[in-house]
Amino acid sequence: MSTARLSTKSCLFAIVAAVALALSAAAAPGPAPSMGIVLQADHANVSGSPVVIGSTIFSGDTFATENAGALRARFASGQIYLFPNSNVGVSQMPNGFVASLTAGTVLLSGQSYQVLADGAVIQPKGDQPSVAQVSWVSPTELMLTSRRGDLQVTMGDETQTIAEGSSFRMMITPASQPAAGAASPTPALTSGTNRFYLVAVVLISVGTGIAIWRAMESTPSTN
Repeated sequence: MSTARLSTKSCLFAIVAAVALALSAAAAPGPAPSMGIVLQADHANVSGSPVVIGSTIFSGDTFATENAGALRARFASGQIYLFPNSNVGVSQMPNGFVASLTAGTVLLSGQSYQVLADGAVIQPKGDQPSVAQVSWVSPTELMLTSRRGDLQVTMGDETQTIAEGSSFRMMITPASQPAAGAASPTPALTSGTNRFYLVAVVLISVGTGIAIWRAMESTPSTN
């Protein structure tokens, strides 16, 4: 085989390799954009790894705090605080963030956020800033508190409002079970296969919670 023919084949191979490399680079996903930053961390982890102040948060991360742990994070549109023994996944949504609560208690502030827990969606009512506290009690019970602004609670086609300064136990039962609405302050609601009703409780202003709330309100929510 002549030297010229070998040289031509080598050039063709080089061109094919270069094109394949370019196509592979174009198809490869770029780095995931960050959605927030950790402001406070004590006995806490993000997606299974110990977390420190200043750590970057990405959509899909999971926060967890230990028995004496705490974690506070800032997003472009708000903040979240995890109390001890809490577990929550975070993801990004247009102009806000979503927190999926599976254990413990979270405090959230901002204008555009959603808390998903036990099949319910808790979020600010309207576009006004709000501060919400949500506790996961069991697969059929949540504790909901609005410390600032009104909250909207939705399950299926039904929605109720939690007014500023009020606190409720949210009880969830399968539709096949008898409704407890007749004995509750608010009527039972049908939502797909489940229904829920709210029982008002006395809102207790705990010193730690108030201090956290004020810290969150005084820290700008800019990423």
